[in-house]
Amino acid sequence: MERKPVTRGIEGIARQLLAPFLGDQLAFPGWKLIGWDAEQGICLTFESEQEYPLLLELENRNDRLGCYARTARFNVCARRQFTDTPLSEGDRRFVDGVVAVVRHQETLLPDRVRPLSERRTMVREILVDRLLMPEGMGHYYINPYVGCMIGCSFCYVIDRADFSRRLEGLPQVPWGHYVDVKINAADVLRHEVRSAQSGIVRMSPILTDPYQSAERHYRITRQCLEVLLETDLTPVVLTRAPRILDDLELLKRFRRILVGFSIPTDADEYRQIFEPHADPIDERLAALRVLHAAGVRTFAVIQPVLPMDVDRLVESVAPFVAAVRLDRMYVGERVRHLYDEHGLGECATEAFADETIGRLTAGFRSRGVRVDSLDDWRPLLEP
Repeated sequence: MERKPVTRGIEGIARQLLAPFLGDQLAFPGWKLIGWDAEQGICLTFESEQEYPLLLELENRNDRLGCYARTARFNVCARRQFTDTPLSEGDRRFVDGVVAVVRHQETLLPDRVRPLSERRTMVREILVDRLLMPEGMGHYYINPYVGCMIGCSFCYVIDRADFSRRLEGLPQVPWGHYVDVKINAADVLRHEVRSAQSGIVRMSPILTDPYQSAERHYRITRQCLEVLLETDLTPVVLTRAPRILDDLELLKRFRRILVGFSIPTDADEYRQIFEPHADPIDERLAALRVLHAAGVRTFAVIQPVLPMDVDRLVESVAPFVAAVRLDRMYVGERVRHLYDEHGLGECATEAFADETIGRLTAGFRSRGVRVDSLDDWRPLLEP
């Protein structure tokens, strides 16, 4: 572990790249930058007169992957938040303008040679000056940590997170073996909520699990929840860790809160193959039942759909959740060897995903459970 807190170089690098958007020297009529992040690639969120905000994501250039456009260093992905509506012609003209600026600005970025890592595991205590990230439409997110010690090999943020670390010049450390701890997160959040409008705060997106092992020592997630308790902001917490029950009494004090568990299979034998460092499925289900019994509004995320007994999973989850999100494996090539080594090749197919999601959808809906993309959380919070 780093001996004293540090500030991250990626913030300054990203500000250099995004300088035209952060200052007054560049304007796109009708468009406003409302938020940006550099922890999983570089992400920019813009608002326009349309209802849904537009998200641009800059990833490491990879010609094998589809994207909206490519620059010398980036794949550029673009989509509207909270909707499947395709980009309009006006959207495309705007995105093309942003891409042109990025092409010019990326020439200013450092081209670093990454040092060799002296350690297989790296824990840094870091100081931040931003925490509450706006997504538009009254949605925000918080990353109490950067990196995740659970380290699921199918996580599609692995390459994005490593790209940000490479831009910063950090040594390459395997996913699941590094975490940045935002030790001043609660103080920063306490200042930010003074000017934040009421809304929904996700804790957290894919980049980290808010109740991973580091939380037992640092309690960053709990400190942030304690700040949010005194506001009109509604937390949405997603985890794989029954450790969240350590904060049950705090969670019960919120007037409105959503707590979810990632439960991609009903069988722990498959969890051990694909999520070997995550908590057992039975323990997650038990924690879900405790939260539900305590009156906390709960949901489940079944993503990616792993090999499972569909009926048993529905029976285990449906009585204890208000909604579920279902989705497939998106980086199957990274874990295809796991399917093959365990004789599960048929479960790695699109046909398996389509059939399983279809059966899960029917099963949950027949029990009155909402099946939703869970991108816009507002309907789930309605009485």
